[in-house]
Amino acid sequence: MQGQVIHLGKIAALVNGIVEGDAGIMISGPNSLEEAQPGQIAFIDRPELLPAGEESAASALIVRDGTRVSSKPLIVTEDPRLAFSKVLELFAPRPRVVEGIHPTATVGQNVTLGEGVSVGAHAVIEDGVTLGDRAIVYPLAYVGHDASIGDGAIIYPHAFIGERTLIGNRSIIHAGAVIGCDGFGYLQTAAGHRKIPQVGTVVIGEDVEIGACATVDRATVSATRIGNGTKVDDHVHVAHNCVIGENCLLCGQVGIAGSTTVGNNVVMGGQVGVNDHVRISDNIVIGAQAGVMGNLEEPGVYSGYPARSHQGQLRVTAATMRLPETIKKMRLLEKRLEELEAKIGS
Repeated sequence: MQGQVIHLGKIAALVNGIVEGDAGIMISGPNSLEEAQPGQIAFIDRPELLPAGEESAASALIVRDGTRVSSKPLIVTEDPRLAFSKVLELFAPRPRVVEGIHPTATVGQNVTLGEGVSVGAHAVIEDGVTLGDRAIVYPLAYVGHDASIGDGAIIYPHAFIGERTLIGNRSIIHAGAVIGCDGFGYLQTAAGHRKIPQVGTVVIGEDVEIGACATVDRATVSATRIGNGTKVDDHVHVAHNCVIGENCLLCGQVGIAGSTTVGNNVVMGGQVGVNDHVRISDNIVIGAQAGVMGNLEEPGVYSGYPARSHQGQLRVTAATMRLPETIKKMRLLEKRLEELEAKIGS
């Protein structure tokens, strides 16, 4: 619906909200409170922001149930942020792709193409590849031999999909991501580092999103796996033989060493580092820059280096902050002890 205007009542129905005020006003798109223009809609998820919303130029607001009456038309909903995400989706630009194979694309032999496939300029589709219905391979992307790209999946420019890699339905691989490169496997010998062939593959589930310049290494012999619904941020590294569960969130610059198993619904903040052969159970949140050196079994929040329960880490941090004062007191006590020893000695 890009470029169109939609009346507020229809938007409310699409986001399961209730209109308070004029349901017939026309909305041209979403925006932030600070930058909204007449004809646009913004959201407020805290009551204290309502005055800023009323002062904004937005023509309508999405607010939480129970918010006091505003001078503007409202869409009232239990979760304004979720509703606003649906409005963003409603007005989001549609991908500008042309159905079919671009004349400059290279398509190998025995390639299976689903309905409505799009392969962009200078993309390379090697022998034996399967592209599902409505799959999109953008210009300059590479899909290796015998790889499989699911229905509705999107491969952005400069992405590398290694041979025999499986990408699930509706998954998204962003620009510069590398899925299925060799794992970092070497055997130390007297003659130097001997490369261990990485003959496994990578299996990406459905509705997975892999960020720009992220890397997922192929397994040594079986498969590196990322479960359905997991979202991987830019510059994340998942090493060979790892198994990542469903609906996980791996934030920017997370690094997970080889043969680690991560459960479902796990969140890792930015720059978390995970040791090899570690097991992380379901429903665990790991704070930014934490270092996971061993297994995490109990659901909860962890942080610090090495990673421990967040409450425990807060106590360690508090004790560390008191160190300068503690050292000062110790030096005073040492001085007094020396004075007392001198008096006793005399």
